[in-house]
Amino acid sequence: MNHRILFGSYPIPRFANVANHNFLVWTDEEGRPLFEINGGASNPDGSFNYAAAFSRLTAVQTDYARRNPRLYPEFYVRPTSRTVPLFEAGYGEVAARWRAGVEMAERIAAAGLRYSFLTQNSNSVASTVARSMELSVPRAALGILRAPGGRRRLRPADIQGSRHARSMNAR
Repeated sequence: MNHRILFGSYPIPRFANVANHNFLVWTDEEGRPLFEINGGASNPDGSFNYAAAFSRLTAVQTDYARRNPRLYPEFYVRPTSRTVPLFEAGYGEVAARWRAGVEMAERIAAAGLRYSFLTQNSNSVASTVARSMELSVPRAALGILRAPGGRRRLRPADIQGSRHARSMNAR
C-alpha cells in the first residue's frame, strides 16, 4: 500500500452535523495520519479557531508527530470525520504534492483575508489547497448537502505569488 492524500469532512455538531469543515490529510502505508491541513478562522493570538466569525482566515498544517490541538487541530482522528482518497503513490510523489499544499496554506495564512462563514472558510481553503496539489475535489466528498464555500477557490489575486496564482494568471 502507498501513502495517500485524503480529502476529509467533519460534521460540526453546532451546525446540525452537516459536513461543514473540510480538510486534507496525508496518511502513511498503514493509514496513520502524518500531516493534516486545515483552514478556518484564527483567534487574536494566532491560534486556530474554526468557529470564530469575525476574524482572519488562516490555514495550518498539523504534524501528527508534534501534536498541539489548540494551535493545530486534528480532524482525521475524530470518529465522525469522513474521508475520500484523492491521491495514492509512493512517499516521494505524495511529499511533492503535499509541499505544494503547504506552500499554498502558508500563503493563505499570510494573505490577511477575512474569514467568512459562506465563502472564505475551511472549505474554500481545502479546495484551494487541493487544487494547488493538482488534485480535484470530488463531489462525493461533500455529501448531499454541500458545505458553504466547498466548491469555491480563493481568488488568485488574494494569494499573491503562489503557484496557484501564477497558473491561474497564465490562463
